[in-house]
Amino acid sequence: MVKKFISLFLVLLIVLTSVLPTYAYGSVDGLPEHFKENSLQTGQYISLYIETFAKVLANSRLTDLTINKSGTVIENRTVRDLHITKEVGNGNVTLKNVKVLGELLVEGGGKNSIIIEDSSVNQLTANKKSSNVRILLEGNTNVDSTSVKSDAVLEQGQLTGKGFEKIKLDVGTSVVLKGDKKLKFTSDNNKVVEIDSNGIVTAKKWGTSVISAVVNGKKTQICEVTVEDPSLKTIRILCIGNSFSQDMVYYLYDIAKSAGINIVIGNLYSSGCSLERHSTYALNNEKAYLYYKWTSSDMTTEDGYTVSEAVLDENWDYITFQQSSEYSGIYSTYQPYLNNLIAYVKGIALNPDVKLALNMTWAYSYKNTSDSFMRYSRDQKIMYENIVSAYKQASYDTGIDMLIPCGTSIQNARTNKSLKALGNELTSDGYHLDTGMGRYIAGLTLFETIINEENIDRDLYEDVKFIPNIKNCTEDLINLAKKAVKNAVAEPFTITSEKADVPKK
Repeated sequence: MVKKFISLFLVLLIVLTSVLPTYAYGSVDGLPEHFKENSLQTGQYISLYIETFAKVLANSRLTDLTINKSGTVIENRTVRDLHITKEVGNGNVTLKNVKVLGELLVEGGGKNSIIIEDSSVNQLTANKKSSNVRILLEGNTNVDSTSVKSDAVLEQGQLTGKGFEKIKLDVGTSVVLKGDKKLKFTSDNNKVVEIDSNGIVTAKKWGTSVISAVVNGKKTQICEVTVEDPSLKTIRILCIGNSFSQDMVYYLYDIAKSAGINIVIGNLYSSGCSLERHSTYALNNEKAYLYYKWTSSDMTTEDGYTVSEAVLDENWDYITFQQSSEYSGIYSTYQPYLNNLIAYVKGIALNPDVKLALNMTWAYSYKNTSDSFMRYSRDQKIMYENIVSAYKQASYDTGIDMLIPCGTSIQNARTNKSLKALGNELTSDGYHLDTGMGRYIAGLTLFETIINEENIDRDLYEDVKFIPNIKNCTEDLINLAKKAVKNAVAEPFTITSEKADVPKK
């Protein structure tokens, strides 16, 4: 029902001037930080209102209680979700006799801690990115599940409850465990987690380990630590783009499936759509897009989609943007439209930790005869260098999370005469990638970028078994394509020669 009426809500929002209700403790800033940092223009203040109102009406992750002031004490409350924000800084927050039915999200607090006394928490997530946070449990306190996404100290003081029952870590991350007195912790599976004399638990590989200590002369289970396998997670990726983003994601589902990775892909398509047009469509909530979606090897399409409908369709992990090909090497065409889109998407995304990415597009074939190619003196190398310069600048100015170097992967592949001979220099018409190797390389580039970001142990050569139907294709040629991709992801702004017939893995 919410999605059905979101268009009406967004339109009404533009004329609303009343102050929206809040359950915040402490002061409330007028503008979010990303608006302040990017010096957005007047049109983007509309995006601010859209952000606030859409979160209230359309975001299923609404918190019942938000704490943004150090020194706050909450007593005798039952809430659904509770959010300790980064505005708390390195300060203190105390919860006494509080019951959190959903999630307690900790993004603020310092070494003198978040104190939880005589309380129960269903899910605790520690995600303070700027520095360490100490979370102290006292009295009859139970925390069913704790997910540690940043540096944290989990301490159990004078405890009569069950404390931290289950802790979840990612591979390579760590957490510090402490008791009210010096304890010697042990792990029943050192291959999964190691724990040193200071109580530092380090996640080594996927699996579960029980952490114990001798308490009052008896070996006692302290908690269970699960190291999560990111390959079991379903990764959700939305592209706000055009036919070039369609080229990039066309084989992505098959590539990921062959490597044992679960994935959902959306592509919000408008032919030749520039960042300026995307920005206009978003702020006007226009039904301007054809929406492609892969939740299996089959693709579904739906016409008349808006940006907000696509962003709210899934709890996306990644959302990508790109400039239209003709303007891809001209940075003056990027702003303020890219900032507008970033602010808009961050404002309404269901996932507050969604990562935003830029898809660096590719230069045209030398045989391209369009007027657009004249902007680059009909020179592929000049076009590529201008694209690199523009995307470098965009990455720097926006501080965006990721770059997907499709343009460099294609350019690397073009240095090999056998790969370059496929299609029209790996394109079908001088612009779009050919339906075999060109799209395959772009899909591999996005896949390699994502698995690196997710810290998923997959090898492009050995684990990606899918190969599209490419005439006269050999294993050596596939390996050369994969080498072009790996080199591009390692050095996104530098062409690497792929002239050797067989790559070194």
